Amino acid sequence: MVSKLDKEAGKNQISRETVDWLLRRIIHIPKNWLIISSIFILLSTFQINGGEKLTFKFEVTNTTAIFLALLWLPSVLKIFVLTGGALKTPVGEISSSNMMPMLQSLTGDTLGFLIEQTKLAEDVAAPQQQMEMRQIRQEWQKVYASRIPLSEARQQIESLSQRYKELRSSMPSGAKRTFEMESIAGRMRALAPEVNFSEEEVNHLLKSKDQGKRLLGLSVAEWSGNPNYFYAILYIISDSETAFEQTCALRAMEKMVTHLNTQQKQDLLSVLIHQRNFNESEKCWIRPNSNRWALSDRLLTALEG
Repeated sequence: MVSKLDKEAGKNQISRETVDWLLRRIIHIPKNWLIISSIFILLSTFQINGGEKLTFKFEVTNTTAIFLALLWLPSVLKIFVLTGGALKTPVGEISSSNMMPMLQSLTGDTLGFLIEQTKLAEDVAAPQQQMEMRQIRQEWQKVYASRIPLSEARQQIESLSQRYKELRSSMPSGAKRTFEMESIAGRMRALAPEVNFSEEEVNHLLKSKDQGKRLLGLSVAEWSGNPNYFYAILYIISDSETAFEQTCALRAMEKMVTHLNTQQKQDLLSVLIHQRNFNESEKCWIRPNSNRWALSDRLLTALEG
C-alpha cells in the first residue's frame, strides 16, 4: 500500500520530460548571438603586424577568453531568472554581481559595439529571441552607463555625436570605421535615458544637417517613444543619407507607431511602401532580407492592427 507521504512525494517529483525541457531552454544559445560571438572570438585571435613586411599571427588572448565566456551569457541570464538572480554551485554562489568584473573588463568601445550588434540581432530575431536579446542588450547598456557620471552624460553623448561626424568625413570605409561608428551608436543608446534634452532640442537635432546630431536625436527619440517626433523621423526614413541612419529611424518609429493618428499612419504607410522598392541610387534602403526589411514588416503589421 502506498502511504500518504509517498503520494505527496510523487506529486512533487519533477518528471524527466520537464528536466529535459528545462535543460534545452537553458542551454540553447540564440543563433544570432552564436554567430556574433563566434565572429568576435575569431577576430580576437587574428593579429596583423605592420612594418617593412606585413605579418599575420593567430594567438589566444585575454579578449578571446572574455568572448568565449560571453558566448554563454544568454544561458547564464536565463539561469539567473529561473533561480531568482543567483545560482548555487559546488564552488560557491554565482550572482549578477559576480558577473560584473567580467563585463567591466570590456572597454567602452567594445561595450558600445556589443550593444549595437545585439540590437541588430534583435531587429531580425523571432519574438521570443527578441526578448532574450533585449535582456542581454540592457545588461550591456547598464554596465556602460554606470561608468559615466550622471553630470557628464550630456557632454559625453554630445562628444560621441561629434566623433561620429568626424569618422564619417575623415576615415575611409572599412571594418575599423564600421566598428567605431557602431560602437558610438551603442554608447549613445546606453546614455539616451541619462540625458535630459527638451522636445525642442531633440527636434532640432533630428532636423540638423549634421549626421552625428541626427544620430543623437534618433537615439533619444527611440528611447522616449514620443510621437511628437513623428514627422521629423518620417522625413529621415524617406531621405536617409545612409542605410544605417534609416535603420535607426525605423527603430525610433517602431517605438511610437501605436500612438499615431490616422493621417500619420497613412503617411508612414506611403513612405514604407516606397522605400521597400530597394534602390540605393535613389536612397531607398529597405533591402529584402535585411534588418530594415524586418523592421518595416513589423511597422506594416502594426499599421494594419
